[in-house]
Amino acid sequence: MRTLHRTTKFALQNIWRNIWLSLATVLVFVLTLTTINILITLHVLTDAAIQSIEDQIDISVYFKKGTSEDILFGAQDYLASLSQVSGVEYVSGEEALRRFSERHRYDERILQALEVVGQNPFGGELIISARNTDDFAFILEALKNPTFGSAIESQDFSDHERVIQRIDAFTQRVQFFALILAGIFALIAVLIVLNSIRVSIYTHREEIGIMKLVGASNNFVRLPFIIEGILFSFVATAMTIAIVYPTATAMEPQLAQFFEQQNIGLSSYYLQNAYWIFGGQFLALAILSIIASSLALNRYLRV
Repeated sequence: MRTLHRTTKFALQNIWRNIWLSLATVLVFVLTLTTINILITLHVLTDAAIQSIEDQIDISVYFKKGTSEDILFGAQDYLASLSQVSGVEYVSGEEALRRFSERHRYDERILQALEVVGQNPFGGELIISARNTDDFAFILEALKNPTFGSAIESQDFSDHERVIQRIDAFTQRVQFFALILAGIFALIAVLIVLNSIRVSIYTHREEIGIMKLVGASNNFVRLPFIIEGILFSFVATAMTIAIVYPTATAMEPQLAQFFEQQNIGLSSYYLQNAYWIFGGQFLALAILSIIASSLALNRYLRV
């Protein structure tokens, strides 16, 4: 305990005596952790973008004109009872006509064609949303139910299948790119931290030599620098939290508006995973600092 107290005292004295170097080291650590958290943020936003696209995919099922509401509501209740279905919206023939007219209100040819028909050409419609894109195949099979399958005139899903395939391909490319980018940034971060520690120890080389000449053991010399590294890692992690979490909270309303979602979940993601994200970053930075300190000190311990 006495050794720990003395080495901690020496570590704090070294930090204060070289305050500008200490601040520079902490700043490098903060920039390193901030870069890592930017990658984490991009990962969360990519997932949110993909989820936003998937939420807009649905199956539109058009029933033949004149199909009774009993069949339509029966089909709606049946589909809504499936665990793979997140929602079923019923659209009456009149509402379908209104939406169609609104969507094509600037297309004179379509409006004239409706006038020529002279009556509502639309039957009832069900708009089906799935819990995830993998469930659409099951839902399409469920639409073959003999109770109402014969009353279905058409279903609009062929375009969505291509969209889903593109989403899957895009997701795989993003994950691969993010993995490569994370590896590159991790390597850069390691090199920056190692060089920062080496510079810090180089400035103390004369003190290390004096401590060795008066009989200090190697462990006694190493311990203050190890403590410094742990303190720098803790302060840098705390500063990173103070930067990342408020920034994520401030950005969330604009991101939600951009992705047309009520909540992106960026700040809640950091809050729910704070122990693993920031705790892991502190631990990794502290271990890296200890290893770097031990390696850099070896050349100055040979006195």
